[in-house]
Amino acid sequence: MTTPRLYLVCGLPGAGKTTRSRAIAARDTRAIRLCTDDWLEALGISLVDYPPRFRFEPHLLQHAEQLLRAGVSVIAEFATWSRSERDAIRAVARRSGAAVELHFVDAATDVLARRIRERGGPHAEVLERDILLKLGHRFERPTADEAATYDRYLGPQDSQSE
Repeated sequence: MTTPRLYLVCGLPGAGKTTRSRAIAARDTRAIRLCTDDWLEALGISLVDYPPRFRFEPHLLQHAEQLLRAGVSVIAEFATWSRSERDAIRAVARRSGAAVELHFVDAATDVLARRIRERGGPHAEVLERDILLKLGHRFERPTADEAATYDRYLGPQDSQSE
């Protein structure tokens, strides 16, 4: 049996997490994509209502762990703004016997803001104004030291064709 793999995709709103996750899913067709935003929207919960998000993500991570233990690869598209969050998710995957990749997507703030506006939706203004412009500086971009803790790291400059 092939070793399951956790693909952890991180970045700010508008950076391309969903695009990268879908590219991974197209390449690894047996992987299950778990996206917090998709689940919240399906349940009718606002993407900018953070208490439900913070209560929900641990359950989604438990589901990811069950899938990994069953030998299924997982694409985790969570709002992992800090290294400590990413470290915790990586530890869960390691305990499950999975290999772990970190995919970090990024773009300049003006590009992120434009993408959020173009995507639109009921939360675009709040995402741009309150999350990206007021809180975006709090996002901890992965360092070389952090990247070295993964089996594979792909950053914004890396191609998905590998």
